[in-house]
Parts: sequence; C-alpha cells; structure tokens
Amino acid sequence: MDIMDFLARVKSIYPALTKSEKKVASFVSENYQRIAFMSLTELADEFGVGEATVIRFLKKVGFSGYHEFKTTMAKQILSGKEPKADTKFEKTYQDIVKMLDETRLMTNTEKIKQSANLIKNSNAIYLFGIGFSALAAQGAQIRLMRLGYKAYFFSEQHTRLVSSHLIEPDDLAIAFSVTGDTRETLQWLSKVKENGAKTIAITNHSRSPITKIAELLLFTAGKEVAQEGSTLITEMSQLFVVEQICQYLHEIDSSRIALAKKQISQSID
Repeated sequence: MDIMDFLARVKSIYPALTKSEKKVASFVSENYQRIAFMSLTELADEFGVGEATVIRFLKKVGFSGYHEFKTTMAKQILSGKEPKADTKFEKTYQDIVKMLDETRLMTNTEKIKQSANLIKNSNAIYLFGIGFSALAAQGAQIRLMRLGYKAYFFSEQHTRLVSSHLIEPDDLAIAFSVTGDTRETLQWLSKVKENGAKTIAITNHSRSPITKIAELLLFTAGKEVAQEGSTLITEMSQLFVVEQICQYLHEIDSSRIALAKKQISQSID
C-alpha cells in the first residue's frame, strides 16, 4: 500500500469511524510524514487517545498493526521504494541517508532557535557524552569553539566529575545520549542543573530518564533506522542537529563569528 492508496482508504472509511478513530484519521492524514517516525505511544499521546484506538484504526485501513504501518510509510517517504544495497558500502550509505532524513523530519525549529540563543547568551558551554556520544559531544565542542564560543569537553573521567561541580548558573550544559539513560550522563546533567546552569539534552528517546532532567530537548532519529554494524550513524544524526544550531547562530551572532574566524585565520597564518 503506497501513500496515495493509504490516504484514499482513510477517506473512504472515515464516515464509519468512531469519534476517537476520526481524530486519529484526521491527524494521520495530515501528518503522515512525521508519524512514520514516531512510536505508538508518542502517537497516541500526541492527540490524547489510547494506543488501542490507533491500532483499531490502522486495522480498519488495512494494516496488521502499527509496525507494518510505520515501516510502510517510512519506506515510501524516504525513498519511494526500498533501495537495494548491492554492497556493504551502499548499505551503509542508505542507512546514513535514512537516519538524516528521519532526523530532519523530527526537527523542531523553535527548539533549535532556543538552543542557539542559549549558546549565544551563555558564559561558557560544557558538552558531555559517553562512548560514541562522546564523539558527537567533542565534535560539537570543536565546532562551537571555532565560532568563537567558550566551549569545553572533557574526555577524562575525573575531570568530567570535577567540571560538574564547577559549572555556574550563567553556563550552559549540553548532554548527548542516544538511549537517554546512560548513568554517568544523567549524574553529570543532574549536578550541573542543581548548580543552576541551563541544560539541553540531545537524545533519541522522548520517554527516557534524561528528558526529566534537561530543560530543553532535541530529538534525533531512532536506533531502529540504523542497520546492524552502523553504530556511528546515530552520532551523525546528533551532529546534524548541532549543525542546524550552528547555522542559526550565524544568523543571530554574525559579528562574534566573523571576528572568531578572522582571529583563527590570523593564528593559522
């Protein structure tokens, strides 16, 4: 079933749907690109109905359940048809494209702007991540530093712990966590928030523990998009979000960035 068939089917059965099912039908028809990358729980919470109502509606449309619907819509939206990967390199490329496309669809422009303004108005920015998320955090630190911001990332465990006690209210803390439940990350973010610093979390999961700590949440694509062996792909989606923030910083803080580029250029020469 392609997207056009799906929309036509929804329209044809709409009069026979219950009131709750009609709410689902209307929302899904207008937001199928976004919904294709949401969990069942997130979808049900979005417009205040039970998960059973969503499943019942999808079965009336012709799907066996939410997984089939989500998979079908994602394939249609991202590529029209699922591309055939002839080599492992092609497969990796397709995984990356899917991950970035999904993250793009999940982007909340207002939160990107809020994040950029927090960075602009902070005395210093501290970035934190464990494992592969540390790569994204360090990449973000380098990117922000080259734009003229006081950005810090500490790879050594003891130094990370010390930093959590020294961060002040006019500083900003940005935590990277794919799962949103990494113990060290949660402890660090909780401590800096206790100190009064502003907090941002970049994560894949909207119902993870980190979402209860951070004041501002930025979501990236879910792990299920990346195929086995593509561990680094989720970090690419995190850096994609960082780059979106940096592009907006160019708009709102152009003087600082221009000066930083000039100073860096002179130091390199």
